Amino acid sequence: MDKTNWHLKGEWFDVCSCSMPCPCTFAQAPTNGACLFTLVWHIHEGHYGNERLDGLGVVALGEFAGNMWADDTDATMTVMFYIDAKGTPAQRDALEEIFRGNVGGWPGKFGSLISDVREVRYAPIDFEAAQDLQYWRATVSDEVSVGATALTGPTSDPNRRVQLINAPGAEVGPGQVATWGVVNADHAEGFAFSRTYRGGSSKHFPFDWRPST
Repeated sequence: MDKTNWHLKGEWFDVCSCSMPCPCTFAQAPTNGACLFTLVWHIHEGHYGNERLDGLGVVALGEFAGNMWADDTDATMTVMFYIDAKGTPAQRDALEEIFRGNVGGWPGKFGSLISDVREVRYAPIDFEAAQDLQYWRATVSDEVSVGATALTGPTSDPNRRVQLINAPGAEVGPGQVATWGVVNADHAEGFAFSRTYRGGSSKHFPFDWRPST
């Protein structure tokens, strides 16, 4: 494994076909046993060796069946990645190394769940999230437009977010707080066999990764 020193800090969200709340974050099998998803990472500050990665993003489209958290030998996950074309070739190569799981840390653990990386494409990724997490959204050219608004309801305090601590299936790794959202955009096109889906659940997590994470 590459021993290059690296660090990424930023925020992540997903839009998926599971019902609200997504059972995967509770380390359970997805709704109806399978999930179609779009995952978005935005890096606020980071580096791979001497290569700065601040402000860049990665988006993954995929699908999986089974419980990815339960050592289910029949579980399978297929993904494709969009890597931010705003980066230089060296920056894009660094992001691909990290997100394919080749250099350890939490992406290495998550990458071990992937049975097939179908494709990697380069395209400009635009990300936006409200500071108070009232909303989060991202686009990738004309291919992807996903986002959500913060979950609320008749008995919740409108000035506070609906959150989960100590999530047993946190997609960004342990120790982060999930903020739940209601999907308002779920357009995603990717690898040849990808299918349209109706987004049901979304959550937002911060992340802070190093090789030893």
